[in-house]
Amino acid sequence: MKKSSILILFGGIILAAGLLILGTWQGSEKSWPSMLMILVTGAGFLAAGLFWKQKKCDEPDQDERTEKITSLGFRYSWYCTFAGMLVLAYITPFIPLNPGLNLYIAVLWMVATAILFQGYYSLRGDIE
Repeated sequence: MKKSSILILFGGIILAAGLLILGTWQGSEKSWPSMLMILVTGAGFLAAGLFWKQKKCDEPDQDERTEKITSLGFRYSWYCTFAGMLVLAYITPFIPLNPGLNLYIAVLWMVATAILFQGYYSLRGDIE
């Protein structure tokens, strides 16, 4: 299944769930932002999938080198993220961080290392 089809599928499911919640849930001042966030997220995924499908129709699928770069980048990013989570667990007694901040640091670290490793391997040349 292609990425555009997956985005369209998940966007449709999230949008339908948001509309179902909006139609059946008793809205209050505190629940409206959450309902709107679900609707906007679903519409965003749906729009991104449609845009991606329209944009990628003429381009060929990824070659083996690109797939290998992506795989290596995510693999080493996972290793670094695991090491970063261990570091966060070890420093928590000394520097108290709330769970939300720990999660935020972990997600930023995960994304940053994935981008850095993929960029490194794409500039490196042939990968064996």
